Amino acid sequence: MTSQLQKNQRQTGTYQKLGELEFFIPLALPPKNPSFDFSSDLIELYGQAMQALGQLNEMADRLPNIERFIKAYCLKEALLSSAIEGIHTTMVDVFTNEISAASNNAKNNKQTQLVLNYGKALDAALELVQKQNFPIVSRVILEAHKVLMSGGEGQKANPGNYRKQPVKVGKLTPPPANKVEELIADLEKFINGDDSLPALVKAGLMHVQFETIHPFLDGNGRIGRLLIVLMLIQEKVIHAPILYPSTYFKKHHAKYYQKLDAVRTKGDFEGWISFYLKAIKESAADACKKAREIEKLEKQLSKKITTSKNFSLPESQANQALVILFQFPVISVAELQNSLDVSYNTANSIIQKLVKLEILKLETKQKRNKLFRFDSYLSLLEK
Repeated sequence: MTSQLQKNQRQTGTYQKLGELEFFIPLALPPKNPSFDFSSDLIELYGQAMQALGQLNEMADRLPNIERFIKAYCLKEALLSSAIEGIHTTMVDVFTNEISAASNNAKNNKQTQLVLNYGKALDAALELVQKQNFPIVSRVILEAHKVLMSGGEGQKANPGNYRKQPVKVGKLTPPPANKVEELIADLEKFINGDDSLPALVKAGLMHVQFETIHPFLDGNGRIGRLLIVLMLIQEKVIHAPILYPSTYFKKHHAKYYQKLDAVRTKGDFEGWISFYLKAIKESAADACKKAREIEKLEKQLSKKITTSKNFSLPESQANQALVILFQFPVISVAELQNSLDVSYNTANSIIQKLVKLEILKLETKQKRNKLFRFDSYLSLLEK
């Protein structure tokens, strides 16, 4: 049975011997000989994933302040995607680093900076795709990589340029450097021109092909996962980047790599897509659940603030302060002052009252530039 399966399995690429290295060069998408098999199980999974994405879109469309959700969810995906690569930090660290940088008092935390770079890379790619109407092509991919790998250790990865040397990834030796641009060009044609498969499935196939090409010296996993979200936005499968599939990939990281590798070794595109669709389905459901929890938390805290006898503020100003906290869950007095356009003393008074209500907690204890964290919201995001 096994030998028959191996005999009939789909060929996904060819091997090329150069010196002592044997490179794997993937065939262009879509899968052929046989073509992609949409089994009844996959059709059912695809329907469930699309339904979950539809619910996510409905939720996104009714949100009064989608920008704050986008920022939080992009950071969530950045944290998880980076964690898969062994880059670990926390939401508190990310927001603390961000506000410290704004006040020219940035902490030199390399791990946190790499996560922030991921968010900036997604922003840069979205700028090109959504606002400048670029399709997903090399210009977009290279710009995202340039931003992702900017600063510090990232310079070793030659930011914004495809690799010029061979690399080894476990047992795989990806294509030689002189094949990378040609393979990416084939991938561009599949992303932007092939209509033989649904966009959601195409995004999953694009990801495995990108990882197999491995076009950069470093950052391939993060760019490859970023491209899933970007492609789903380009194809209007999701309305905003509030999906974080890396939640599932991180939770099942060993299986994630096994499924990717099985495409090359066994031609099992279907096994990978099954795993990927489960990731999309669970991520979309989790994003919806989290949005509802955030809305519930906001209502609870708004009521707590406006009914508190110790918080004598006009209701509009109190609610405005709360909105700002959801945008800047680690905040300084100066940041709140600028956001509310009030005096420093008024901003400080608001923060001290929020501390007494246990909505804010002191994050840093230095006398100058104290930071306060919005604990309940940060805990919800990191849960």
